[in-house]
Amino acid sequence: MKRYSLLLLIGLLVMAALPITAQEDDTLIWAFPADGSTFNSILQVETVDSLLQGLVMPRLSRNNLVTGEAEPDLATWEISEDGLTYTFSINPDAVWSDGTPITSEDVAFTVNALFEDSVEGFRAISNFETLNIIDDKTFEMVFTAPTCNLFTEVSFSILPSHVYADDYSDFSTNSYNTQPTVSGGPYVFVERSTDEYMRFAANETYYGGTPNIDQLVVQVMPDPEVRFQALESGQVDLVTTITPDQALLLESNPDVVLETYPINGWIMNMFNLTDPDNPLSALDEDGNLVEQAPHPILGDVRVREALVMGWDHEDGLFLAGDGALPLYGPVAPVLPQYIDEDLEPYTYDMEGAIALLEEAGWTDSDGDGIRDKEGEPLALELIYLAGYDDVATLIADYWGDLGVDVTLTTGEQGAMIADRLSAQNFDAFIIGISWDSPTPDELLKFLYPVANDMGTNFNSYINEEVDSLIADLPSLGCAVEDRKPTYDRIQELISEDVPMDFMYTQVGRVAYSPQLGNYEITSWGYNPIQEWTLGED
Repeated sequence: MKRYSLLLLIGLLVMAALPITAQEDDTLIWAFPADGSTFNSILQVETVDSLLQGLVMPRLSRNNLVTGEAEPDLATWEISEDGLTYTFSINPDAVWSDGTPITSEDVAFTVNALFEDSVEGFRAISNFETLNIIDDKTFEMVFTAPTCNLFTEVSFSILPSHVYADDYSDFSTNSYNTQPTVSGGPYVFVERSTDEYMRFAANETYYGGTPNIDQLVVQVMPDPEVRFQALESGQVDLVTTITPDQALLLESNPDVVLETYPINGWIMNMFNLTDPDNPLSALDEDGNLVEQAPHPILGDVRVREALVMGWDHEDGLFLAGDGALPLYGPVAPVLPQYIDEDLEPYTYDMEGAIALLEEAGWTDSDGDGIRDKEGEPLALELIYLAGYDDVATLIADYWGDLGVDVTLTTGEQGAMIADRLSAQNFDAFIIGISWDSPTPDELLKFLYPVANDMGTNFNSYINEEVDSLIADLPSLGCAVEDRKPTYDRIQELISEDVPMDFMYTQVGRVAYSPQLGNYEITSWGYNPIQEWTLGED
């Protein structure tokens, strides 16, 4: 087995200018890997956006940190006997920071944005029929079939409808998206310096209670080594993206608290199955499959299988650090009750991979070390996001041994997702996907057609049986034993089709100053931020 060492950068690191010194009793400094792109929860693309939105806007529910199940936040609810109607009651004390009550109209405005043709977003609500406003503090959501995952699908922040135009004409351009003037969350926005920091102050009118920490500064630090050095030197209080090598160093540091938790998600290498020069939607407006040209190389399942079995996944686990676990399909180990126990993982088999490539017609006809077919080289671009440099280099090395001409490409996360992944302008794309759902349903949407208003399928994977099985999930009830056979069959089909290489799942690593108290994080999120304390070392 090949072994690769993680490179620890040593030397003088230039710190980003901090607007305030960390560990002051009234100010928490939280290091973020990127600046936020929007406070509009319907338009969000990146994880940091969701974290920032949670500071200034309310959500209907929050996750129980042990079970992942939904608990009341902005609202409580009752469910009809047939499971088709949810009646919500909004906290009567909930107001925006300008004194305007938070009402059913705000919820309706936010939810209805999902169905506006002029609004582009990635969110969807399964089997949604309508939202009815009963009064200012009561509304109901009606569905065509029972849903087991509603609170994950409506986990987005509620927007202040009185700030936006009623017809959504300014939905994507309103200055609120970058400089929110009112808040319904635990903090109010104060100021920002783009790509440097944002400052927030405790919201004294927050229905969940005024936060214990008066001031919060989000410090933008894209470089993981800069974040690490800032934490060790006391310039920041909290870093929620610690790398495996940094975790090893922090284990012996008494001045920093290190915590880990399992992530509900995948690190995967997504294979584009359609021609990147002419990507088409999987379905037409009537829901019928659209015939489209396959990817000239990855359209052949034998090639995809060879690329998966042609590199040693144990090496990837080594790079991912302690706590990383192998994946055998689209269900993460944090949900063991849904994993197909009979699933056969792909094992490293270089000879078998070579045989598959040759069976598919890819041979080295001219002896230059690169396989070719009908005069075209076996050349692939492997795109990866920040944090996956080592595993991308590892895979490229192994693929090179198979006779693949690999080009490695990376870039700013938002641009890579928008310009390459969403546009289906790629060959293979390494990305991490995580969700806070207590069922596999949300992650399975990455296998489901986007045109169904349910899926986020970026690689044109089409299997009519898989689509049918996913679509039928709501009719099965929510009991594990009723859904397990369907999940097992989906995992079996995915293993046969190899639309992605499910590589491994990681543990999350956070580190913080001992002065940060009452902070808790699990696979399902962190405890309410208003409960955190500072300065009680």
